[in-house]
Amino acid sequence: MTSLSPAKNDSAFKWLVTVMAAGHFALVVSTGRVRWEHVAADLLLVVLAWAGAGPRRFLRGAFPLWLTGMILDSQPLWLWLRGTIHTGDLWNLEKLLFPAPGGTHWPEWWSRHPNTPLDLLCGWAYAAYLYEVFLVALWFFFKKDARFEQLCWAFFVVNAIGVVTYVLYPAAPPWYVLKYGPGLADLSAPPSPAGTARFDAFFGIRYFANFYAKNPNVFGAMPSLHAAYPLMMVLVLWHKGPAWRVGTSLFALLVAFSAVYLTHHYVLDVLAGSIAAVVAFVVVRAVFARRAMGAPGMAPVTLPSGGNTRA
Repeated sequence: MTSLSPAKNDSAFKWLVTVMAAGHFALVVSTGRVRWEHVAADLLLVVLAWAGAGPRRFLRGAFPLWLTGMILDSQPLWLWLRGTIHTGDLWNLEKLLFPAPGGTHWPEWWSRHPNTPLDLLCGWAYAAYLYEVFLVALWFFFKKDARFEQLCWAFFVVNAIGVVTYVLYPAAPPWYVLKYGPGLADLSAPPSPAGTARFDAFFGIRYFANFYAKNPNVFGAMPSLHAAYPLMMVLVLWHKGPAWRVGTSLFALLVAFSAVYLTHHYVLDVLAGSIAAVVAFVVVRAVFARRAMGAPGMAPVTLPSGGNTRA
């Protein structure tokens, strides 16, 4: 079997991403959901595809990030597939497994005992967690580290796990139950910044209010992707040594605590998000290792710790 030449493969990739960008833009326009972010993301995809070899090399690795944005943003199109929305069962199970003083659980306890220093610290963590992923990805790209593409695909996989779980097990976050109760789910309930609203109020801004206003799925608490992303950074940067391990681990723990403190997630959601991160990392790393072993002209070798193939 003869594979495509590099030139033909490159041309096929350019047209593939162009068609996908055009298709996605047509989808958001036809469904009345178009925003400036859609225009910017789809246009950037096409520009990078046709701008030259360097931008295209970046796009080949970063393409899963665009796919991730697409599946998260398109959730309203398949939310009708989900079954009964869980409101009270997680609330009760959390009380049983992780009880807090007063016969409640920690999200509810913290909602009654907020304080400004924690509001600021946890709000900062909730604002920074996503940028950590993008900064690490860019760093890997400029270092010509194979972890760049692996990280982008692992990011896609963990989000895909999250979206599938949201359909199979739609669950209300703690803030929703605190506001609406554990009964029949109110599908008209708008998204809420929950505890992060205090961060906005302190600085007189609407960062989190605007961020959560775009959330297409109120009932996507399980698993916590907020907890998943920083843990994935711990895994991909583990090879850097003790200082990086400690720094990334502390940040991951802070984000996990923030998810509970800000009443966006239960401890159970955090644990589920952590499992999803480990699964995504292990699966993607195994696929890339297998691909490297089977590449033409390459003898089977033992990968160095972390799978570094920096050129």
